Amino acid sequence: MIRHARMALACAALIAMVAGVVPAHAAAGGAASGGAPKKNAAPAAAAGKSRKGAPRDTSRVLVRVGNEPITVSMVQTRIDELPEQYRAQYATPGGRQHVIDRMIEEKVWLTTALRNGVADRPRIQQQLEQQRRDLLIRTWINEQMATSPAPSDSEARVFYDSHPADYRSPATATLRHIQFKTDAEARRVLPFARDPKQDFGKLAERYSADTLTKKTGGTLGTVTPDGVFPTLGTQKALAESVFTLREGGVGGPWKSDRGWHLIKVDQKREASPRAFEQARPMIVRQLSGQRSQEFYRKMLEDARRKVGITPDSAAIRSFVSARRPAREMFKDAQDASGPQARIEGYRRVVEAWPQSDVAPQAQFMIGFIQSEELKNYDEADQAFRTLLQKYPQSELAASATWMIEHMRTEEAPAFITQQADSSQAAPSPAARNSAGSRKPASSGKP
Repeated sequence: MIRHARMALACAALIAMVAGVVPAHAAAGGAASGGAPKKNAAPAAAAGKSRKGAPRDTSRVLVRVGNEPITVSMVQTRIDELPEQYRAQYATPGGRQHVIDRMIEEKVWLTTALRNGVADRPRIQQQLEQQRRDLLIRTWINEQMATSPAPSDSEARVFYDSHPADYRSPATATLRHIQFKTDAEARRVLPFARDPKQDFGKLAERYSADTLTKKTGGTLGTVTPDGVFPTLGTQKALAESVFTLREGGVGGPWKSDRGWHLIKVDQKREASPRAFEQARPMIVRQLSGQRSQEFYRKMLEDARRKVGITPDSAAIRSFVSARRPAREMFKDAQDASGPQARIEGYRRVVEAWPQSDVAPQAQFMIGFIQSEELKNYDEADQAFRTLLQKYPQSELAASATWMIEHMRTEEAPAFITQQADSSQAAPSPAARNSAGSRKPASSGKP
């Protein structure tokens, strides 16, 4: 297992390199040759010239991998595709050799994959076509969307003026508190806290049970009506009480999930309109999003008109309303992840194809999963009884009866496997007995 993991890791690193991704050692700042580039290393721009300054023959073949050449131009292009901060590291002799070696590996593996028919596999062709399709669409749309004009300052101002309630700074209160374990303790200190001659900060240092704030005079910081206190967390009821106080006022005792509090408002500011310059970035983003959506819809309508759309409404209705074959739906249910998802899949089979040959199997699997995986015996009992009612002649009727009588005991055998549930009916307990399996408890039933 470890050996396979290491091989997978090595292959992943190789694929990243040959695809032009900067390797880990380059990202860490080391040169491909194992160290940092020297100060006198040749710059990347010098790669296209010889030591005498004459232009280099970029078409010269450096190596052939089978019949495929690797030229100076191809290696230099690969280096030029690297992020600028790493490019100079591959302008050294060791760096260029490193790229050549990796391109050789790329050619070797690509040639090997092609010779073994990987490119001819339907799934590979499908993925390549999907990538090509997505790349073409994404490139064209991005190019066209870039032509959509950004909102002007005047447009942003008009939007700001027409939505004053959306751009307001909330009310704030800067607070200090004294926290107590009981209401009685808080009430004993309350007269002193309200006395202008007393230092509220010193009272907090002396009486507060909040070890985080008592050494700073009970400083809580600034809170808004949403009730998020910097040190107490979300306390909406406490915030509502706080904002009934005037600036300089002391209130309480008020209860939170931390205890009882006496709170003093050191500074209070009412909600006020946010200046246009503060709101402008938010408005521009909002208008840009709306404009982009409108621009895309218009662009799509124009493209549809130019390309031409000729729908066959009858064919579309027939296709979208068509039911999938019962066995395909059964296979989907079997392949679903999680017991509940499989149950829902089997139920869809029974609902859509109640008379199909796999409907009894689907109904049985509903009960079996409820019993053996979820231990919901009441639900399982109902599912098995539904099978007996709807499909009394099914080969699974005996198995359903046996499960009803024995699933709550240790005698219930796992006589159906998930590997077999999509291709054949579950063997009855009688069939298992004839094959030498453990006989169920003697109940007079198979």
